[in-house]
Amino acid sequence: MNDTNITEQRPPKKSFMSGRWHLALCFALPVFILFVIYLFMQVFPFGENSVLVLDLNGQYVYFFEQLRRIVTEGGSFLYSFSRALGGEFMGIFSYYLASPLSFIVALFPKENITEALFVLILLKCGLCGLTFGIFSDATRRLSKVLTVTFSAMYALSAFCVVMQHNVMWTDCIFLLPLVMLGIRRMISTGSMTLYVTTLAPAVLSNFYIGYMMCIFSALYFFYAYFSMDAEERNPYGVKSHFLKSALRMFLASLTAACIAAVIILPTWYSLEFGKTTFSDPSFEFLQKFDFADALSKLYFGTYDTVRPEGLPFLFTSTLTLITAPLYFISKKVSLKEKISSAVLVLVFAVSMNSTTIDIFWHGMQKPNWLNYRYTFMLVFFFILFSSRALEDLKDTGIKPVLITSAFAATVLIILQKIGYDNMPDLECVWASLGFIAVYLIILKFAVSDKKATRETASAVMAIVVCFELFASGLLNLYSLDNDVSFSSRTGYRTYIEKMQTAVDDIKASDSGFYRTEITDHRKTNDNMALGIYGLSGSTSTLNAETIKFLNRMGFASKSHWSKYLGQTPVSDSLLAVKHIIYNADEDAFPLYRKTAEYEEYGIASYENPYALSLAFGVSEKYLNCPFTDDTATPSPLDKTDLLVGYMTGESESAGIFDEINNVVKYSSNLTETVTAGHEKYQKKDSDSAASLSYNFTPERSGPVFCYFPSSYSRECDLFVNGDKIGTYFGNETCRIINLGIFEAGSSVTVKLELKKDDLFIKEDCAYFRTFDEEAFTESFEKLSECLLNVTEFTDDTVKGNINIKEGFETVFTSVAYDEGWKVYCDGERVETKKALDALITFTLEPGEHELTFEYSPDCVKLGGLISIAGLAAFALITAGNELLVRKARKKREIELKSALSPEELDGSYFDTEPLSASATAEESSVTPPAAAEEECVLDAFGSAESDIGSIPRDLDGVDTDNGSIPDDPDGSEAPQSEFPNGFSNKKNGNTGQKNN
Repeated sequence: MNDTNITEQRPPKKSFMSGRWHLALCFALPVFILFVIYLFMQVFPFGENSVLVLDLNGQYVYFFEQLRRIVTEGGSFLYSFSRALGGEFMGIFSYYLASPLSFIVALFPKENITEALFVLILLKCGLCGLTFGIFSDATRRLSKVLTVTFSAMYALSAFCVVMQHNVMWTDCIFLLPLVMLGIRRMISTGSMTLYVTTLAPAVLSNFYIGYMMCIFSALYFFYAYFSMDAEERNPYGVKSHFLKSALRMFLASLTAACIAAVIILPTWYSLEFGKTTFSDPSFEFLQKFDFADALSKLYFGTYDTVRPEGLPFLFTSTLTLITAPLYFISKKVSLKEKISSAVLVLVFAVSMNSTTIDIFWHGMQKPNWLNYRYTFMLVFFFILFSSRALEDLKDTGIKPVLITSAFAATVLIILQKIGYDNMPDLECVWASLGFIAVYLIILKFAVSDKKATRETASAVMAIVVCFELFASGLLNLYSLDNDVSFSSRTGYRTYIEKMQTAVDDIKASDSGFYRTEITDHRKTNDNMALGIYGLSGSTSTLNAETIKFLNRMGFASKSHWSKYLGQTPVSDSLLAVKHIIYNADEDAFPLYRKTAEYEEYGIASYENPYALSLAFGVSEKYLNCPFTDDTATPSPLDKTDLLVGYMTGESESAGIFDEINNVVKYSSNLTETVTAGHEKYQKKDSDSAASLSYNFTPERSGPVFCYFPSSYSRECDLFVNGDKIGTYFGNETCRIINLGIFEAGSSVTVKLELKKDDLFIKEDCAYFRTFDEEAFTESFEKLSECLLNVTEFTDDTVKGNINIKEGFETVFTSVAYDEGWKVYCDGERVETKKALDALITFTLEPGEHELTFEYSPDCVKLGGLISIAGLAAFALITAGNELLVRKARKKREIELKSALSPEELDGSYFDTEPLSASATAEESSVTPPAAAEEECVLDAFGSAESDIGSIPRDLDGVDTDNGSIPDDPDGSEAPQSEFPNGFSNKKNGNTGQKNN
């Protein structure tokens, strides 16, 4: 029979979804269950709660606010002045926002940003279920009901529910099944299309989890290759198949990486600002937890914590717990597949329990909370094992189920006896025992000889699983709320609305370039939600130099964040902080001018008339200022005073902060010694209160500032004249403190009350300073003579003119140093340098100049070019690869034809009608025993629906059979290599034929 006749015999192909209505349920069911969970959580509109929790509350929601503003109002994806002093936005975009689904927030009004995130979470949850269903259809022979059930297990596993607030990770979770399917199809058919078109988006959507996906892809390639039957992985008899498959894997992975270069290169550029050195993890091989600890997380209701000591979230369903082990005793699962699966599970177990390997998975950095971020990959396999076990349950029988159930119950009781805090008696132990009993009863009916009984058992099982997933998800979110607290929608919206009112009025009255800050923070990224330029910011894509600079200026700034706390008129003016929004009960600095008061919100806005511009001319002496010498000048009050003095041309401090010399120190219940340049205070009686007090009389009326330098912080309570005003050496209080405004000659007592047994403060330092307003105004009037007059600006471009005078040829900018910034003077590129270890500076000739700042990092252009080249290479490689694959198929088909007898060449080999469940052995060109034939076509739990009809056509759209495998009843096709358990006819000894 010629090829033309073969083609003519094929019926018209139907759509991919034809006969696959259950895939819609795979998406909709998890969405519905999660929606009901949040209904019980009283999330708006069912209450005043929101989905904002942990970093979604503290960071991500603000980044989505910025993304929405960029899309709806215009802005730059490259740079933002809304983060600490300003910094590249590419890292934030690639780390948090790169998923195409993120742009959904632009469809919602600003006041509904929390609802937009709610919809985003629901949508990604549904996609997790959908892709699992697609993978299951392509590789398993489950009934549609059970496919939907297991899809819901994946989408609503404990990991997915607890970690769903990390919305940027979820893309990789729902792309995982498609990446795996792409690898399988690349092995068996040679087509790289599905793998590349799913791995590239995984890396693009979130480079961090995408990095883990790349590691997993390499592991899964070897797992899939060596666990597949020979006929399944190499249906065309290709020589040197492993080497060719490995080469395809390498080329496809490289191509996917090239396509993602537009994200990867800017991301790497962003990481070089400090993330790569954010921590100094130990790579010593240590065990992270006892194995029994991890066993506890396999049971219902075993939430522990998302804090650094937390264990991996492994729970999927009690059904998985008692059926997954059956996979390893099923006679239909080959020994090599069992060994491959066991090795893969072992790899994950060792990875999670080894500090060294776990750090490798996490990009060479120890995770800051939210441990074991690759757990979803292992969870996927647990569910896969369970589904395969249910496939073969009728053959396995009920006795092994009894054994695994009894074993699971016994381990549970032992763990209860050990006494794990995350295993409460009612929510975990009793509930788990109950679910074990219920599933055991259901599975007893699932192996019945009666088809109706089996189908009823399948339906009941689906209902019970859905209820368990709902209960588990609700318990997990309640526990997460108790652990780290969900924020209310009202709290977020009320704060933003009141601050936005003042911000909008400021913008309406002042259209220039300036920085605006607030003293009452909700979180550190408030500026992005409000659309203002400021000093506060928090992101994992940190700029370490900026954070250190702000710390040296006296602000609360450390690790990966900075906050506008610790301000003085000097730091405000140098860094162009022109407008400040205070709480109504706070005292602004006397020289600031109130511009508006909002009694209904309890806030007021002030203007700093001495705020300088983004750039201004100073003396070149400032480059020699010992600002960065933390040993010689440990106090920010000294540092900023010296900086102003050097800027004005002096080589000494400007005298703005005067030392108070009449300080008297006394202590209570403390001994004093000196160690490592610090005064060490130790409690005499550890059970009694201890304090260190300072009394002084300021010689000048006005604000009094204090700063206690220390390399060994110990948080204390801080009192001024007997009133507690907060703490010192705390997370946000290790900074300059404004003690208040005092009259000259008044008595001031400052007390540090110890919370711990010791206290360290650097010796030979002046801790208390008064503010000399006259010296301040004199210095800043000099510095305001050479200001940049900004005439035009966007997020990544600033234009203006500047008049440079003799002696002030060096230009100081409060722009964080970044090689991406290009500065042009009168159209000519200017060489820039780094000043104070953090800021851009350059030199100009005296006179009038036009300045332009443009942010255009080379990595973006290079990444874009590589991505375009990657797409072109993908098209070429795919086309060439498909030619080779078709050639191999054609060659195999000819070989099979030549091996057939004249009687077999009567056309039956290419019969286009699939074998029905009632077909007799005589109707097939290959005649297996009737019992074996029935095994092939029965779905799990004995459904008489044809399994061939439940296997979808290649998602990449490539015909994998080339005529040797007929269309299924609904018009879709499946590659022979994807047929599970017997569809390659290994039992019949004819590797090239199919039961037709």
